Amino acid sequence: MTALYNFLTVHRPAPDAVAEALAGALAVEPRCVDVADEDTGETDDRNWDAPVLCTHHSVAGDLALSWDVSASEAVRTPPAEAEVALRLAARLGTTVLYGAQERPPSAYWAAGPDGTVTRARLLEVDDEPGDGPPALVVDAVEAAMEQLPAARIEVLAEILHEEKVETPVADAFAAAADPRGDAPPDGAVNRAREALLLWERLVRRIEAGWPGGRYPFELYAEDLRNRDLLEEPAGIAGPEHELLVRSVAELDEVFRRGTEGDGGALLGRLTGSGSAVAGRGWWWHRRPVTPPWDARGRTR
Repeated sequence: MTALYNFLTVHRPAPDAVAEALAGALAVEPRCVDVADEDTGETDDRNWDAPVLCTHHSVAGDLALSWDVSASEAVRTPPAEAEVALRLAARLGTTVLYGAQERPPSAYWAAGPDGTVTRARLLEVDDEPGDGPPALVVDAVEAAMEQLPAARIEVLAEILHEEKVETPVADAFAAAADPRGDAPPDGAVNRAREALLLWERLVRRIEAGWPGGRYPFELYAEDLRNRDLLEEPAGIAGPEHELLVRSVAELDEVFRRGTEGDGGALLGRLTGSGSAVAGRGWWWHRRPVTPPWDARGRTR
């Protein structure tokens, strides 16, 4: 089965260097690698029977080259894309980006020549539309990358939104309140389901001890605001309301077990609202026993 790889590199290595690096990364002889530059039309006379085919084209901005690589069945046990990226970065002395599984198109991984691997947010900018190559900007990374000095260092919230978190309570509510799954998107039941889902995603992370240790304070505060919506949900009555109340109570108990009361001191300071937090729901008056951010709200 053919293995496919897609990479972006900060630098533009020479074709011979690309071939040697791919040969080393995929454990084949350099003569088994055919490299062609799509920008110059070199694809016409290439060796299509080569076990490894690499076609690259220019990009602009923070990156220089986009690679499309295929390894045929002649390459035994081809490594995973992440491993190939690391090997290429080390061999070529350049930072290599490759796509992630999350749905946001901006979600990437970056592998540096020093072995650093981190998440990266990649954006395409179109300030001067024309016939030139697309301009790609690495907007942010989760760890400092020497060859991407302009990228901000922060936790990428869009990736956390896509992380898989089991939500049995919210799922049970949705199954009972909207068994056919046809509730109006802007209806009361669906709004309550979404708020309950987001609340459960937070409390399950707390319960599990913040898997990965990555969760910015801004997202935590957003989750508390979602809990506000569950206090007096508009338009929910009858059995659905009773089920929602029980579901919220169950999740609130999980939240209490993973937090401790502080009168809202921490959240008041980090949100800049001071004593105003005291007038909000009790969940604003508690703090995680082991928060994933420091006293200034910065992710650890």
